[in-house]
Amino acid sequence: MNDITNVLSSYIEQGVIPPFNYSYPSRSTYRPLDSSWNVDDIWARDLENHQTPELNLYLHVPFCRYKCGFCNLYTVISEDQDVYDAYMDALCTQLRDHTEVIQARRLRTIYIGGGTPSLLSLRHFEQLFSTITEIYPNWRSTVEDVAIEATPDSIVNEPDTLEGLIRMGLTRANVGIQSLVPQEIREAGRGQANEQVIRRAIEITREKNLPDLSTDLIMGFAGQTDKSWCQSVDELAALSPETISTYFLTVRPDAWFSKTGAYQYMWNPDLYKRYDYANQVFREAGYVQESNVRYKKLGRGGYAQKVLTFHGVPLLGLGVGARSYSSVLDYMVGSVKPSMAEIGNYIDKARSHRLTPQTGFVLTPEENIRKRLVLDLFDLNLRELDRFGYREKAHLFEPVISASEETGLLRRLPGGRVQLTPDGFKYRDILSWMFFSDDVVDLDREYYENLHQQNKRAQKVMGEPLRISGITSRATADKPA
Repeated sequence: MNDITNVLSSYIEQGVIPPFNYSYPSRSTYRPLDSSWNVDDIWARDLENHQTPELNLYLHVPFCRYKCGFCNLYTVISEDQDVYDAYMDALCTQLRDHTEVIQARRLRTIYIGGGTPSLLSLRHFEQLFSTITEIYPNWRSTVEDVAIEATPDSIVNEPDTLEGLIRMGLTRANVGIQSLVPQEIREAGRGQANEQVIRRAIEITREKNLPDLSTDLIMGFAGQTDKSWCQSVDELAALSPETISTYFLTVRPDAWFSKTGAYQYMWNPDLYKRYDYANQVFREAGYVQESNVRYKKLGRGGYAQKVLTFHGVPLLGLGVGARSYSSVLDYMVGSVKPSMAEIGNYIDKARSHRLTPQTGFVLTPEENIRKRLVLDLFDLNLRELDRFGYREKAHLFEPVISASEETGLLRRLPGGRVQLTPDGFKYRDILSWMFFSDDVVDLDREYYENLHQQNKRAQKVMGEPLRISGITSRATADKPA
């Protein structure tokens, strides 16, 4: 075995559990940008890198009724309707300001994320979809997936909102469940979403004929046992949503659990046994595996925007806290730290058409190659990467690909394709980390080490002992060499 094969085999043998790689580079690598970056120029340059001009549209709504302890997303607690009104006005203004960017491409997906966008009223969504229609009149003929994030209690409290959204074109709702065991739900800070509320929310999505209900379960909550995990898996399989995601719990240093130091959670190689159990149960229930974390009913479920983004289709993110992924620059128009003040600043700048990229990461041809290798090894034609100079840079990546083949994680297919094996799906995040560049690793580590230090200082002030144990964050996990 060569050195890379030995390292990869060692990580698998140890049962290392890195955070799920759903983007590359991660938000932690973003740094302040100079004022020379212009949105129109970024997207004009991006067009040159794509044979087929396509686009995913992500719209961020940062408001929540409560904050989950493990969440590090861009969210704030607010149910102020006046704030919602002002925010939707700003978001629609920002949409119109990107008319040329959107019209220059075939719109493939629309995703309304958060936060809990289902807290908004129907009139807000009518305003939003009216603006999209104004910009892109035939979006219903090109968009294959219109999705929204929701909590169980928001669906139960406002079922008419879901019904109205389906009339407007909604095809999928991502309803966060995390567990069907009451004690685990409470441990996660989700007391409002008890088991009865979760079941009622699922019933409502059926009553309203939602085409695709997407749910999730998390492995590694404090107090979770093999038995309780199997209970959640079995019950969710019986409830039969179209899409199911299963994640290993990761508590990053910018989540509340880490800030307080008051939460112990599992980082245990045995969690892979829970992965195996869910994989078996869902497959026997008729699901197919779309990624290392997601299962879908064939021809019905799935997460189109994520799949297309992994395939290299650019994503335009609008709203405060949203990230845009192009082949030139990944960026945000605001800071990475959520606050009502930052949301007010976003609203003011959107109204006066002054929103510009503030933080981001510049993508070189090499980083574009790494992005596809990190995200898209499920089934990737390496020849697609020749436009970024893959042949000239192959010596940087082929040793890892060969090591993956030796360890049974990947197979080579005719025509330059590579494809993950079942074991490759299981250990995909270990493999993905091996394609990270040194620059990305260094920026990521710097960001999270700073957060760790801030948490230590805050806990010392509060008189709390630092009790964060076993955390595999991007700052503490060494990059596989």
